[in-house]
Amino acid sequence: MSTRPWLTVITVVKDATADFTRTAESLALQDLTGVEYVIIDSSADRRAIPGALADYPALSSAAVQWVEPAGIYAAMNAGLALSTGEYCYFANAGDVLFSTDTLARVRASLTVSGASVSDWAFGPVEILSQDGTRVITPSWDYAAEKAACFSGGHFPCHQGTFASTSALRSFGGFDTSYSIVADYAAFLRLSQVSDPRELDFVIATFAEGGVSTTRWQESFRQFHAARMSILRPSGFVAIRERWNTASQYAKVFIVRSVLRRGRA
Repeated sequence: MSTRPWLTVITVVKDATADFTRTAESLALQDLTGVEYVIIDSSADRRAIPGALADYPALSSAAVQWVEPAGIYAAMNAGLALSTGEYCYFANAGDVLFSTDTLARVRASLTVSGASVSDWAFGPVEILSQDGTRVITPSWDYAAEKAACFSGGHFPCHQGTFASTSALRSFGGFDTSYSIVADYAAFLRLSQVSDPRELDFVIATFAEGGVSTTRWQESFRQFHAARMSILRPSGFVAIRERWNTASQYAKVFIVRSVLRRGRA
């Protein structure tokens, strides 16, 4: 019988010990049978993360590798390179699994008699805004979004996505030429490998405020560039993609640049 882990959880962290502690604490409460934990650390203090990890005996077998700071996606690729699990899941510093049985439920959804049933899967996540508001991402029609090149503004967050390690490696993992949306580009690549299994329970909570939020104009440009490069739409589909991109940009502009200024 194979002793290969069914899952590798990968955490990327850089100078964020308190955020890492929240992630480690939530992971330590899970059923970790058949789960491998890999930590990619680029912190200036190389002792901080191993020191924090020591507070969680359930994670004592975790592998910690320090790498030179080269950006979050390069670090995620380093974690992918170390993975021996059938699936990968990226819970970066600050991300918290939604409930104590999350991983057990994912495993039950992705395996039948020990065999995997899908190359990848996604579920909703809870987004914690900077003002403390919590919102769970709504369900969405994957097939309809795929027909529109995923330009309608709906796509899985990496905090809610589990992917076959071999599938991620088949296209090189995260393309670091996309400085903000390499996880989105990887999602597009996964959609070309196969269609996913949709999970009907919340996977994780993550805090809004990353670069895709603070640099949203650039993220839109990169979203569009990734769709055009990877999916290569043509004809009416390409026109629809451009229309949707412009429409979504206008909506976000109104919310972020007009309404929020009015509240200030």
